[in-house]
Order: sequence, then structure tokens, then C-alpha cells
Amino acid sequence: MKRSNIFVLVHGAWCGGWCWEKIRPLLEAEGHTVIVPDMPGHGEDKSPIVEQNLETYARTVEALIAPLNGPVFLVGHSFGGMITSQAASYIPDKIKKLVYVSAFLPRDGQSCVGITKTLKPTFHEKLMASGYDFILSADRKTSTVMPDSCADFIFNDIPRETALVLAERLGPESNAAQNQAVILNDKWGDIPKAYVRCVLDQVVDISLQNKMIAESYCGEVYTLETGHCPFESAPRDLADILLRL
Repeated sequence: MKRSNIFVLVHGAWCGGWCWEKIRPLLEAEGHTVIVPDMPGHGEDKSPIVEQNLETYARTVEALIAPLNGPVFLVGHSFGGMITSQAASYIPDKIKKLVYVSAFLPRDGQSCVGITKTLKPTFHEKLMASGYDFILSADRKTSTVMPDSCADFIFNDIPRETALVLAERLGPESNAAQNQAVILNDKWGDIPKAYVRCVLDQVVDISLQNKMIAESYCGEVYTLETGHCPFESAPRDLADILLRL
């Protein structure tokens, strides 16, 4: 009899649970339970985005996982790695393994923005060098991403027409969330971790991925020849890795 697991898949900045829509059926077809929440203010969740920060996202994940039977595979993509790290620190006994998909893998006291500045050029610097930039709200509390920059950077390894359609599904992101540091405890360090490297990533550069992996022990490291979003460009390959965990 096949082992049945629970996968909780957490999206990254500007995104929503919809980004896992190609992965979910592949895992469910193997008998697993798959949960793909929208963080507050994202996707179908209409909470005010200006009121959100890293803690509100992490507490959302904690509240989702706490009542489940048995530990879960907690998977984070991109900024979702910050969310899953903080959430796992709240409920380490409920986590079977943390999985980072081209995600930010922080050490205690680090923020997403802080991590990006440890390696040059940063994603923001690459955006500006290409003639793009984030679009800040009038109060500078949220940011959005220009559709063309999504095609060139976030969805860089899928057809441009498809990338632009996906870009229209992205929404605003809380700047407070991206600047808030994680507070991780010793039990977080004991949780098994796996990392899925994306070699062609133009958002979380492969050099930054390698740096984070080296600084925070990951028992398993996998590699995909994809851009930042393998759930779009190589869903079968990504699902196969998740199924091997």
C-alpha cells in the first residue's frame, strides 16, 4: 500500500494558491492530500493587503496545519520559503519536512530583502538594469510587478504570451512582509529540509540559491533546468521530486 502524505504548498510574493494548479492533481493522483492556501490578501482571499506582514502569513499557515492529523510536507516557493520557515518554527512537531522550491531559505534574523542584498546584482537591480521596476502604491506599503518584467524574469522559460496571461493574475504584495525578519528557534533547525534548485532562475539567482543551501543545512538537494516557476514550466518534473521525498 502506498504511503499517503499531506502536502501544504505555499505560494510566493504577488502570487496565490492558483500557482500550484498543475502540481496539485499530479500529487493527488498518487493518493496524497494537497492543500494550497491563499495567503491573506492574495488570490481569492480579500483581506486588506496593507495590513499583512510575514507574521500574518505564517500564522495563517500555522492555523491551517495545527488541526491536521500527522506531520506534513510544507513546501514554499520563492518568498513562500520565508513564510514556511516562520510557520514551521511555530509548530515544528507538525512538520515532516520543509521543502524550498527556488525559495528564500533564511537564517534566524534575516528578512527576504536582507537576503537578496547579500549577493549582487539583486533582483531589483536586474529589473532596473532592464528598464523595469516595481510599481509602488501611493503610500509605499505595497508593490506590484510590471507584466513585461514578469515575462522576462519570473516566467522567463515559458512562452511569452502565456507568461503575460499569468502576469495578469499577480496582485500587490506587502512591503512590510518582505522586510520583516524571521525569528527561528532551535527546533526549526532540527526539521529535515530539502531544496529544489532552479538553474535558470532570474529572480532567486542560482548563486544565491547555492549560498543559502550552503549556509543552512539541507539533507536533500535536487536540481531542475528551469526558471523561477517550475510548477508552470516543468510541473511533471517538480511533482516527481516531491513524490520522492
